[in-house]
Amino acid sequence: MSHVLTQLTQAVREQLSQLSSDDLRWMSGYLAGLADAKAGTGSVVAAPAATAAASRPLLVLYGSQTGNAEGVAKTFADAAKAAGLDVTLASMAGFKAKKLSDAQDIALVVSTHGDGEAPDDAIALHELLGSKRAPDLSQTRFSVLALGDSSYPLFCQTGKDFDERLAAAGSERLLTIKEADVEFQATAQAWQDELLAALADAAPQVQSAAEVSSSAAPQPTRANPMSAEVLAVHPLTIDAGHEVYHLELDVPSLSYQPGDALGIVAQQSDALVQAVLDATRLNADEPVTLDGKKVRLFDALKGKELTTLHPKTVAELQLSEGEGQLPERIRTRSESLTAQQLIDALKPLAPRLYSIASSPKEAEGEVHLTIALVAFEAEGQARFGVASGLVSRLEAGDELKVYVQPNNRFRLPDADKPVIMIGPGTGMAPFRAFMQEREATQAQGRNWLFFGSRHLRNDFLYQTEWQRWLSEGQLSKLSLAFSRDQQDKIYVQHRLKEEGAEVWQWLNDGAYLYVCGDGERMAKDVHQALADLIASHGNTDGETYLNELRAQGRYLRDVY
Repeated sequence: MSHVLTQLTQAVREQLSQLSSDDLRWMSGYLAGLADAKAGTGSVVAAPAATAAASRPLLVLYGSQTGNAEGVAKTFADAAKAAGLDVTLASMAGFKAKKLSDAQDIALVVSTHGDGEAPDDAIALHELLGSKRAPDLSQTRFSVLALGDSSYPLFCQTGKDFDERLAAAGSERLLTIKEADVEFQATAQAWQDELLAALADAAPQVQSAAEVSSSAAPQPTRANPMSAEVLAVHPLTIDAGHEVYHLELDVPSLSYQPGDALGIVAQQSDALVQAVLDATRLNADEPVTLDGKKVRLFDALKGKELTTLHPKTVAELQLSEGEGQLPERIRTRSESLTAQQLIDALKPLAPRLYSIASSPKEAEGEVHLTIALVAFEAEGQARFGVASGLVSRLEAGDELKVYVQPNNRFRLPDADKPVIMIGPGTGMAPFRAFMQEREATQAQGRNWLFFGSRHLRNDFLYQTEWQRWLSEGQLSKLSLAFSRDQQDKIYVQHRLKEEGAEVWQWLNDGAYLYVCGDGERMAKDVHQALADLIASHGNTDGETYLNELRAQGRYLRDVY
């Protein structure tokens, strides 16, 4: 740096120290404009209107388990920026509660998973706001959009908690809480429009949603998926009854990263729809109204949830208690049922999400999935999962409607960092993508996989790939647990405890922990095994240590 530039920098700092925070925000925009103009034409631009200075800083904060809340938050943040707001977008992961008071306006989007549980990245902030350490937010305003699944008793509970706790900390509600079910798009859009209008009323220079236009090219989304051609589909397992399929799709224009999920937008099979019609004795060609349009009952049922039945559906159709799909449970209904009543009572069929099992650096222009077939028998009839059954029937050349569900909470760390991957069954899928990525980028960090399934002979998914990575040194260690190959069942949590000393050493060396798979039992058992081995070998409280890892972004889970 020259002597003249040094003196100039010192003089600028002295002048800036006398400015308020709003003045500094305005100045930063002005200087950015000067820089852009200098780089483009060399001319100087006029000072911008003090829009940012006049608007209150807006914090868009999200807590997400599957990526839906994150996607909604990013969409809202983009719209708010286009409307002229001073926006900061942030994940709750590692977010300091004291920074809430700096925002003035807070737009919070958060999901609920499991039995009313907060997403992993929201746990710390959720707990802090519910404690005596919650900051004073009396100078702020807020609005909460809560995502959930109303088939669970504690619907949107985490969002409700945040709404109550922000208000208890003194913050003023801009809008009453909005609660969105599985089909959240319409509610999310309404929340965005209402919140932008409320902010525009408070600051007239801010544009409402109606005034904001977007020129961005449409991208494949849940509402607007793309068609992908099937390149290959084949079973990874041998024995019937526990089939797992490897699927390769041609997606030359699709952008994704290891850790993301792919959404399959499927329809119900003709066989299941016909079984519903047989059980209800309704005419397949009878017209019904769906989304304001007249369609055949058969076609309407193709896009309805017939396998996982919502409690409201069960109540409205007076279905029998217990498990089973719609054809079996609707037979006990005694009174007559019209076609329109049936359609109105059923929820739309949600896309099925699968962890991506490939890296775009290895499988360029393709995306790979690992899908276990859901199959069972009901009243002598074969029944299948919506997407997994579809995949089992696919052939090369067929097409699927798909979109990427980003998962920024499940990313690889820096290339030199060690990783411990725990993924039994198809939970292995994202770790295949991780290994492909690390191999392609020549990452030097160590890699350790814990994998488990029923039998070594039938269920060791991608066995030759993992053995090659192990023999070539890309995979540092492989710990296997095949539960049915000996008298006593052995699962990945048992292997973790057996390897406890070395796992603890890896954690001390800065390893990142990843868990993928069943969230009901496996993830909880693995969590407890980790807490136990940390307490045993680290002489510290395991739960506290894991919470610290989570806050550091080193304990990452993709569970379902």
